[in-house]
Amino acid sequence: MRPKTVVVLLVVLSSACVSPQAATTDLRAFGNEPFWNVTLSASDGIVYGRLGEADISFPYRVPHEAADDPTTLVFGPVMDNAAQHEIEVQITAEECPDTMADAIHPMRARVIMDGEELLGCARALDEAPPGERP
Repeated sequence: MRPKTVVVLLVVLSSACVSPQAATTDLRAFGNEPFWNVTLSASDGIVYGRLGEADISFPYRVPHEAADDPTTLVFGPVMDNAAQHEIEVQITAEECPDTMADAIHPMRARVIMDGEELLGCARALDEAPPGERP
């Protein structure tokens, strides 16, 4: 499971600026306290969810490499369709420990939602969480 994730991430990060691969790799970012999650999908857009709140959908934009870090993909910033919310998602190719789940995920996530910074982990959307079967 881990080699597949690494290969997908390396393909995405090595060609993030212009590759169609970067635009079609579905990712999921998530964090604890507060519990939040973001899905990033070229077909379904960017969807932000937070425990106890309605999901907020954003249009998808092809990610680009962070200017100061080629291992980080940046999605956004982008406004929702009603122009009430703004999100930026940064996914970094670096292992991320999730102490609440006692798991290691292949990527780190930084989300800036309406000015609030949220830190967490990320993985390919089709990858089963550690300890679960796909």
